[in-house]
Amino acid sequence: MKNVFGALQEIYNNPAVSEIIVDKFNDVYWEESGKIVESDKLFSSSDEIIEVIEGILKSVGRKVKNIENGFADLRLEDGSRVAITLPPISINGPTILIRKLPHHNVSFDDMLKWNVATQEGIDICKKIMATDQNVLLAGNAGSGKTTMANLLIEAIDPAWRVVTVEKVAELNVNGRKRTHQLETPNAKAEELQELVKKASYLRADTLVINELHGSEAFEATKLMREGYGVMATISAESSSDALKKCEMFCLMGQFGLGINEIKYHVSSAVNYVIFQERLPHDGSRKITHIAKVEGVNEAGKYQLTSLYFYDRDADKFVLTNDGQKFIES
Repeated sequence: MKNVFGALQEIYNNPAVSEIIVDKFNDVYWEESGKIVESDKLFSSSDEIIEVIEGILKSVGRKVKNIENGFADLRLEDGSRVAITLPPISINGPTILIRKLPHHNVSFDDMLKWNVATQEGIDICKKIMATDQNVLLAGNAGSGKTTMANLLIEAIDPAWRVVTVEKVAELNVNGRKRTHQLETPNAKAEELQELVKKASYLRADTLVINELHGSEAFEATKLMREGYGVMATISAESSSDALKKCEMFCLMGQFGLGINEIKYHVSSAVNYVIFQERLPHDGSRKITHIAKVEGVNEAGKYQLTSLYFYDRDADKFVLTNDGQKFIES
């Protein structure tokens, strides 16, 4: 992508940069090697941001005047995603968010180096994927779920066939054989449910759904209960919240079932939750919880057995006794 991003081009070309955000002409920041870097000197006015937006849109055959309701979401030739907002919906003026498709291979070794997890946490993740368990990979906004999903896919037995399902393709699995990628035809949320159904006919050993947005969650958990190996990403604020959101999405997709039936459906479908978080105080990413789903108690709460977690007060990762037994089993 040469000379598309104007003042942002040098930052975009840096392979260590994964995301770039322009909130105002004097408020620009990006993630580089897991850390936030900022600058107020790249632009001198909102007009210069508009020029960059025009260059980005031109690269995909679009124009600013054709943007409807002040919002555009597009994928570039190299797979990067760009979200653009303009007045009237954008009060502070034009903004740009660029999420680069990681062409360099982020590895579990990088995760260790960046202190995303310790070796014990990575060992648990690898074992979960190697044993074809049903997994919710959850996290808050910007926590790195897509990057982690790529790594977990690599941990799947290379002899197994993997089918990925996405509203807009973001996963980078080009280096893996026996992998088939699907995306919705028009990037509409309502198309995702039908695409999940179609994917079930493609003889996948493992289905990867990135990410659950709504009623397709019922189809995903239904496939889990039918014997498919499924990993699905979901935005959430905790491990238990991930299950509750999945429950809510399932209710959107199956109105004939009551809440207790849906709770049982979700708890019997999902085996493990891997929760990754972007910490608010420094922007660092951590795998803060890995848990086994044990069911629902009489009060209707999901029962989770912690295998591994991040202790914020002590600033350290903790491998539980159950986690040690899981690794050794």
